[in-house]
Amino acid sequence: MKVSLTLLAASLLLAACSSPAPRPGAGMQTPPAWHSASDATALRANQQWWTSFDSPQLNQLIEQARSDSYDLASAMARVRQAQASAVIAGAPLLPELTGAFNANRQKLLRGKGYSQLDATSSNKAVDYFDARLSATYEIDFWGGKRAARDSAVEEVRASEFDQATVELTLLSGVATSYTQWLSLREQLRIAQLNLDNAQNVLKLVQTRHDAGSATALELAQQKSLVAAQQRQLPLAQQQADEALISLAALLGTPVQDLHLAPQP
Repeated sequence: MKVSLTLLAASLLLAACSSPAPRPGAGMQTPPAWHSASDATALRANQQWWTSFDSPQLNQLIEQARSDSYDLASAMARVRQAQASAVIAGAPLLPELTGAFNANRQKLLRGKGYSQLDATSSNKAVDYFDARLSATYEIDFWGGKRAARDSAVEEVRASEFDQATVELTLLSGVATSYTQWLSLREQLRIAQLNLDNAQNVLKLVQTRHDAGSATALELAQQKSLVAAQQRQLPLAQQQADEALISLAALLGTPVQDLHLAPQP
């Protein structure tokens, strides 16, 4: 009776160990569909979202970032590494085939001892050929190999999401830096126009002051306005240069080699 109970307990233990543990639930009911459904056409358009700006120069910068960015290349390499690891992890679940082929040739020697060799064409030779093929398969009794394969597959998915995140962050950063540079260049142009207008007005006020029709206060106020406009120019230029440097860093190229054509 004691032996029967021991065998029954061992059988239950083996059955419990052989079955994989159930995955814990997330505790949240997944909705059946997205809140804002999109068709295949909208999905393809979203994948090429930068083309909606109709800027050939922006399209060129995006392609350059996708091909020359070290961050994106590193993320793509991690995806390939995870895929290779998944293949390796799934290999133990398949049968293993081993093959071998051997060829041997023996030639008879005449004479006494190995020092007296007579290897002429009349000597007899014997050829041996041997081929072997074997297959082995190890049962995944405990489910560890299948769990390792599933874990490697999930690592592939995680690395693919990481690559998509890096690519989206990179391309949005390129588009943002480029539009900021265009905006700052436009602000610089407007600041230069304001300075030119303020200087022209200052000449008129100076002429009126010399003629006695303008007060010294009006002249001082106009000079102060010109000085304020002159102070805006270096600040706008510095901000435009910083946006260009950020764009060059995202593209993986020296800022000295980045030449952008001005656009409205």
